[in-house]
Amino acid sequence: MGMINAFINNYRRRRALLEERGLFGYLRESSGYVLIIVLIITTLLISIAGEFIVVAQTNIGYGQQLKNRLRASYLAKSGVQLCQFILYADLKGLGAEMITGRPTDKETDSYNDIWAINVPEMPMEDGTLKLEIIDENSKINLSVLANEFTERTKFYYFTQNFFMNMGLPLDLADAIHDWVDIDDQKMPYGADGPDYYQTLSPPYNAKNNMMDSIDELLLIKGMTPDIYYGLGGGNTEAEKNEQNLVEHNKGNIELDIDKLVELAGDSAAKKAKEEDVEREGTTIGKEKSRHLSDYFTVYGDRNDYTSDLNKININTASYRVLSALTDKMTPDIVSEIIRRRLVQPYKSVDEIKDLIDDSTITDRLSVKSSIFRIIATATVENVRVRITTVYNRSMRTLYYWSEE
Repeated sequence: MGMINAFINNYRRRRALLEERGLFGYLRESSGYVLIIVLIITTLLISIAGEFIVVAQTNIGYGQQLKNRLRASYLAKSGVQLCQFILYADLKGLGAEMITGRPTDKETDSYNDIWAINVPEMPMEDGTLKLEIIDENSKINLSVLANEFTERTKFYYFTQNFFMNMGLPLDLADAIHDWVDIDDQKMPYGADGPDYYQTLSPPYNAKNNMMDSIDELLLIKGMTPDIYYGLGGGNTEAEKNEQNLVEHNKGNIELDIDKLVELAGDSAAKKAKEEDVEREGTTIGKEKSRHLSDYFTVYGDRNDYTSDLNKININTASYRVLSALTDKMTPDIVSEIIRRRLVQPYKSVDEIKDLIDDSTITDRLSVKSSIFRIIATATVENVRVRITTVYNRSMRTLYYWSEE
């Protein structure tokens, strides 16, 4: 009983001290208060230190990522400049035959040229660099379907034929026409600002001018991502069962390192002739890709649709683009055009007049190119930077620049 009373009295005393002096005052009167305070402070310090370490490590990681991105960006920009030099060297007729072993002509552009070589990813001091040059003059220029002076150009009919061959609605050609023409008067199956684009959420206007990027197609009525990226629509499923689809119709564009060692004098000419024979047996057919950016461009001279900048290069045009030049283009005619250029690139459009005798079409064709898409991809550690530019070699100007 006495022990219980002592416990109760002690409890009351502690309670009174706690009420009178507060928690910290009470602890100061207790023998273990110093240890408790030390434990509390230690816990707080550990928590703060842990948070600091996490933040510091995160910042260091971000800093390293930023450093790697800057290095990759500079490397990719150097790649763009290198591609511009390659295009300039090709314009002057330099270097191609030495590397490819195939004769080229500086007055023409073809897949025999140095810019067309598929160079493997190159190891660099800071990382790796992959370069690609694509001929934009191998494509149909959508920005000149119509302009200030012409209601419908030949390129409008090329576009119609292209969509028809793809099994896609011809309405798309009208919608693109209305996007690039100068007014809000609608084509029969097209769309313009007041009647369509202004009714969308959010609303916007038709461009009524040349397009700035091929991706602008995604803003146009009827153009779905599946159609644009070639994933569906039209005769996509039917083409999957076709046997004559190919990766490309460019011939041999791979860089053969052994060839660089072996090439010399007469052996180079002999090798070139042997490769010509091989190319004669190359499979020719529709390209597997249905991505519209592989077949359409938006760069050239809008003011004069007859300008050389808008003409389609028959030495580099794809099977699908050549098929769209006229509704009379049969697979045999398209294959023959490609077969001839694999053996010997065309030096004049006149060389295909036995296959296409319509001057309104051949006047829109060329054997030389001025506008090229340059893609430089640099990788430093785990950071990749890809720069895409569109470059006019003749005028030495950039139409487009994107870094991602």
